[in-house]
Amino acid sequence: MSLSQFEEEWDSLKKSGEHGTFDYSDSSASVRAIIKSHFDSSQRLKKYGVYVVRQQTTSEVLYVGKSGTIDRRGNFKGQDIPARMQNVKGEVTSSQWFKSLVKEKGPLVIEYVLLETVPKSPAFVEASLIQAYLNEHGCLPYRNKAF
Repeated sequence: MSLSQFEEEWDSLKKSGEHGTFDYSDSSASVRAIIKSHFDSSQRLKKYGVYVVRQQTTSEVLYVGKSGTIDRRGNFKGQDIPARMQNVKGEVTSSQWFKSLVKEKGPLVIEYVLLETVPKSPAFVEASLIQAYLNEHGCLPYRNKAF
């Protein structure tokens, strides 16, 4: 069985960079603490890249996100992945966002790829992943509101 366009893109990214995964299944647990604990063990200082939130039981892609922008000189700036995941999403806190998603879809798996510096900007990689998803499904992932 061949992989979908999205999964091919995602697998290719994982082969080219440092990546990881963690679960969020208990909506009474602090997602901020889980994120902090997971990333505190990483030796890497700059954790810029892309992340995918999936439904644990089906692997359905629920959200594709990015962290970090690249300045004029080609340097990363802005929030890294842990900070971005812990930041507000729209008008709700990250805790509310993740808890409501667990209540709607069940346990989650959060995967991420840490990007090296230029030429792969987080915005470009996120756009490529969302475009691949859109090509396959004719819509955006469940929690991506716009593209």
